[in-house]
Amino acid sequence: MAFPVRRFFVVAVAMLYIYLGVCKVSPILNKDLHKEFQSSFVGHAKVFPGRFNVQLDPELYRVIFGVTEVVCGMLIIMGESIWAVYAVYILIATQTFISLSLYAQGENTRCIPSLVALSLVTSLTGGVVSHYKIE
Repeated sequence: MAFPVRRFFVVAVAMLYIYLGVCKVSPILNKDLHKEFQSSFVGHAKVFPGRFNVQLDPELYRVIFGVTEVVCGMLIIMGESIWAVYAVYILIATQTFISLSLYAQGENTRCIPSLVALSLVTSLTGGVVSHYKIE
């Protein structure tokens, strides 16, 4: 592999998203973080779907986001395919949504870790997307 340091960074960030996704779905790895996500997604479920008069269960919302993060993290780790590129863009979209949702709730200080995660995943675009050249 030509760039082992870049690959290490890509795998490390993908593992972070797998960890956070598992913590969103179940309290197996970290019970305190799971409780934090449970309370956080109650607010997330009110912000976005509430603007369109759609009621979503916060538990379902949290599980969908958690499973999405786990699947995208696995796709990024598994290799250099176009699916890894799609996974990075999906993670960018989810992190942007969470950042905007926290900001809309007035949680400006809780928005900072989400923005750091967003910057990490956008830096993945250089590590994953660089394998594909548009000709």
